[in-house]
Amino acid sequence: MFPSAITNSMAVLLLPTVAEAQAEGNEARIAQTISMSLRYSMYMGVLCIGVFTLFGKELGVSVFHDESSGAFMQILAWLCPFLYLATTMGSILNGLGKTTTTFLQNVTALVLRLAFVLVGIPTFGITAYLWGMLASELLLASLHLVSLKRLVNFSWNTMEIIVKPAVLLMISVGIYYAVFSVWDGFDQLNLFISTALHIGVLSLCYGALLAVFHLAKHN
Repeated sequence: MFPSAITNSMAVLLLPTVAEAQAEGNEARIAQTISMSLRYSMYMGVLCIGVFTLFGKELGVSVFHDESSGAFMQILAWLCPFLYLATTMGSILNGLGKTTTTFLQNVTALVLRLAFVLVGIPTFGITAYLWGMLASELLLASLHLVSLKRLVNFSWNTMEIIVKPAVLLMISVGIYYAVFSVWDGFDQLNLFISTALHIGVLSLCYGALLAVFHLAKHN
């Protein structure tokens, strides 16, 4: 949940921005805001999938002193894009005055999560709850997007918001492994610090590639 602090902050800023654009009747600005929020939520969500999938066990051991918590992080990694989308899209819906819609969709997602708790946990344990979180956030993000699409004709570029960050993440992982297979100057440090530095290198590669492709597109 730590990276969601960024998207929560963005959601707080989005609500008055969208409300102001709606009051001015500026649908183009609303559509642009939705498209931008989609893009950056997915950029960060895809990065977090890579980070928690690759470093989940190290984080579990260094932070919680329990390797099984690292396995839980690896499952929850796939939650990140949908969690960030649901947060930002929900804020935009609220800014458009659709608070009842947001409330009902949140309740629907919560009911699905409770179903996983009641039905899945007795058989599969806590793993069922983790999958319930993933399923409920996926449902919530989808419901928010469908509702927004009915209200505003915003653009959805699959190549830009899904394929590009996924490909750049894979390239970043390749660069990361290529570098640290030759040299790892962090292996003598405390496990948490070492893991944080490794995550920083991967994130730096990913951010740099995104910046390069963004500049190339606009030149």
